[in-house]
Amino acid sequence: MGAPNISNANPLLDKKMINAFVDGVSKTLATMAMTQTTTGQPSIEKEFSTRGDVAGLIGMVAGQMKGTLTISFESQALFHILENMLGEKFTQLNESVADAVGELTNMIYGCAKTTLNEMGYGFEMAIPTVVMGRAKIKSFHTGATLVIPFTCTQGKFFIEITVQP
Repeated sequence: MGAPNISNANPLLDKKMINAFVDGVSKTLATMAMTQTTTGQPSIEKEFSTRGDVAGLIGMVAGQMKGTLTISFESQALFHILENMLGEKFTQLNESVADAVGELTNMIYGCAKTTLNEMGYGFEMAIPTVVMGRAKIKSFHTGATLVIPFTCTQGKFFIEITVQP
């Protein structure tokens, strides 16, 4: 199977790509954290700005396509997910929370990457970075960012995918 022709189309508009990340979130959180999520309406934004109190970022590279996946969590949503996942209560952002966000970012990206690579994309694995606190992350790209909001019983979190055209 050859790689999809990603040079002529914006991958952020590819429903298969969007669904791979939505399924990655749903499967990972249902399996690892016994947490059900509701997916909101995706949107495309020209200016990138994270929305949560803590974010996991991971580079996405597939051939000529380069981008970034950011998963940003409101604290209460993250604490709920981590309590379900690890069986321990969290009330503040700390090193353990940062480690868990890095692992969640890795698992969600890995799940989506597997699906996308079966479609011929050829995404490579990468190491996540975690940012705690409300930070302005400046991204040097000329593309746009796909934002997919999610809710769970305790709050919101977001998948933000930026792809360099």
